[in-house]
Amino acid sequence: MADGTTRGKRRLARFIKQLQDKSGLTAEEIARRTRVSRPTVTRLLQGTHLARWPSVSVILDELGAPPELKTFLLQMWEVADVDNALVEHAMALPIKYRRFRMDELEAYGERSLDTTYIHGLLQTAAYAEALAYASHRLIIGDTWDETAAAERLTRQQLLTRESPFALHALIDEAALRRIVGGPQVMREQLDHLVKAAALPNVTIQVLPFGVGAYGPLLSALVLLDFPEADAPCAAYTEEISGLAMLEEQHEVEPLDGIWRDAVAIALAPDQSVEFIRAVRDTLGDS
Repeated sequence: MADGTTRGKRRLARFIKQLQDKSGLTAEEIARRTRVSRPTVTRLLQGTHLARWPSVSVILDELGAPPELKTFLLQMWEVADVDNALVEHAMALPIKYRRFRMDELEAYGERSLDTTYIHGLLQTAAYAEALAYASHRLIIGDTWDETAAAERLTRQQLLTRESPFALHALIDEAALRRIVGGPQVMREQLDHLVKAAALPNVTIQVLPFGVGAYGPLLSALVLLDFPEADAPCAAYTEEISGLAMLEEQHEVEPLDGIWRDAVAIALAPDQSVEFIRAVRDTLGDS
């Protein structure tokens, strides 16, 4: 099975870790009793590797998993290994961003707060390419700036697929006024935001300078919501080295609260569209 952390592997690992905690067995003891290698057991418990089912099955038996739970975990195991092929251009993506994209595919909704740049699901190709070029010193390889535009367009198919998920984007005025790629690129980008706001599954709200401070200084915050009742919301914050993921509830809940507080002070969706149009008018015509 493939290495690499996906939400499915992490979710499976949480269930197995609960069984391990009840058993009191260490990873080394589990490995010795089941004759599964210790690295395999450790990575399975960490959610970074999906062992073959025979190995998982014997581990579950050793941990005393009841038959109905084992059947449930088998179903979870079968869908846990998300194939990179589902993410177009996957091998060209920075690893943290690739993991986020794989999680995003499984989500039914996304909530964002962007204080510096336009959210990725709302970017034009030219805007995405300009951003990628600006960050090229942090990217390994020399093709990301060329790939970024195409990657953004394929990612945005989430918004128009047969069963599209909902996007609720909060955008700071600073992101609207930052001239990325030049005036023409920004004109097209702001026009695109107005069009995107008309989609039934997209909500855009602007945080104008007048609202003052809100929450800690975050350049970007993304919250992914998943369909399973036992699956917690996942939060991602922008760091200089890429997106950092948080899934523990004590870490996610404050960020969820920050997002909801920002919604309460942001302009209403219709007012936000008018605000975007006003900023667009300051750039004149091409």
